[in-house]
Amino acid sequence: MPIRTFQRAVITGASSGIGAALAECYARQGTDLLLTGRNSDRLQAIKTTCEAQGVAVTAEPVDVRDAAAMGEWLTAQDDTAPIDLVIANAGISGDTSGVTASDAIGREEQIYAVNILGVRNTIDPLVARFRGRGHGQIGLVSSLAGFRGLPSAPAYAASKA
Repeated sequence: MPIRTFQRAVITGASSGIGAALAECYARQGTDLLLTGRNSDRLQAIKTTCEAQGVAVTAEPVDVRDAAAMGEWLTAQDDTAPIDLVIANAGISGDTSGVTASDAIGREEQIYAVNILGVRNTIDPLVARFRGRGHGQIGLVSSLAGFRGLPSAPAYAASKA
């Protein structure tokens, strides 16, 4: 089965790991990219790597936890040229064993804010636009931890389930 090509894709969490690898893969296929990530320096490095493939790349450190900022950025980008793929990849994990209860709660709140609310903030601004155009694809990145919890990272496992 041939790989579907996309014209313009959003990838969150693109400054490292799976997000960076996805950005490079889609750049090789000729997909223009809209990238977000927490680390500006690494995000710019990925941007440069992808641009070397001859694609247009916009890289902004937009915080997926900020619904308003994500909505404004995504709709402005989609107004410029239609997005046809969004990959909600941003995620954080954390070992909460051996920390105080208050530290664990704080870390868990961060994990839920990124891994659950961040996904919603990434896809919600584009769903109606995709429906209106009659096309568009959404990808959500999970983890095997969602199938079999990790005893030292229950918030991460729950957020990925």
